[in-house]
Amino acid sequence: MAALLFARPAYRPPYRPAPSLWLSALALLCIALAALAAPSSVRAQDAFRPAAVVNDEVISVLDLSMRVRLAIIGAGVQDSQEVRRRLTPQVLRGLIDERLQMQEATRLDIAVTDDQVADALQQISQQNGMSEGQFLSMLRNRGVIPTTLIDQIRAQIAWQTVVQRRLRPTVVVSSEEVQEVVDRLAARQGSIERRVSEIFVAVESAAQEQQALANANRLLEQLRAGANFGGLARQFSQSSTARLGGDRGWIQDGELDDSLNQALAQMGPGDVSRPIRTLAGFHILLLRDMRRNEGQEIDRQRIQQNLTDQRVNQLAQRSIQELRRTANVDVRI
Repeated sequence: MAALLFARPAYRPPYRPAPSLWLSALALLCIALAALAAPSSVRAQDAFRPAAVVNDEVISVLDLSMRVRLAIIGAGVQDSQEVRRRLTPQVLRGLIDERLQMQEATRLDIAVTDDQVADALQQISQQNGMSEGQFLSMLRNRGVIPTTLIDQIRAQIAWQTVVQRRLRPTVVVSSEEVQEVVDRLAARQGSIERRVSEIFVAVESAAQEQQALANANRLLEQLRAGANFGGLARQFSQSSTARLGGDRGWIQDGELDDSLNQALAQMGPGDVSRPIRTLAGFHILLLRDMRRNEGQEIDRQRIQQNLTDQRVNQLAQRSIQELRRTANVDVRI
């Protein structure tokens, strides 16, 4: 099955799940609680125990368990206790960030409509080759309450809206900056272009560098074990390309940071890099394809968009860091 995909929302009739969906979700909740009662996992009565508390908002053990299962489906890896153990710290961190982002969206009076959620859910289903009903049934059959995905979609759209409204308008890329990139790329006509995807793990402070590297190495282990690169990128990458499965498109030689360019020069199609340190954090690269740049037109608009996206992404990371810094987060597992 293809990895879970997120798509840009558009308007359509409001998303109102049929009663049968909610009944199915309730039935699955009972099944999930029963599963949690197994000796190898937490007891059923602990399912609603806090895994973390974010500014007085609880993330339950059940919330965390459902999201770990969703991440496993999205990554396309075999479900096992060991895989869950490795993914749980990153999934919990992602859940904490989502709660902070949703709280910030609420503070700014930003709401996500049922229309937006419905459109995104429909596109996810279509991109996985299923109808919406088939897709939600697949999640239920794999032990995931459908509202787990719906909550994730809602949080993603809310934060994208915060970024677009509050951060993007503050970024200005000058024509001189664009021209500098155009000149550099023009000088490399005839060089190699590479189709690249990335998973990015931010390093927020020197004290957190080893933890960030450990997270990146855990993701690399999952990739080497057969995980879907795009699925892991959507679930765990902290770059703006995460919603595209990490796809950065065609990159001309010299377009990226020197350390990334050097790594790509040693890779062939299908290769995955080790975590590569840049000023911002660790990058895991997938070289998807290569071609010779034979005078392809240099797209100034794309260059400006890329420069803008890079700066918006940096601002978004700083905003999340500030939300974490000022938040009261109590991790209890």
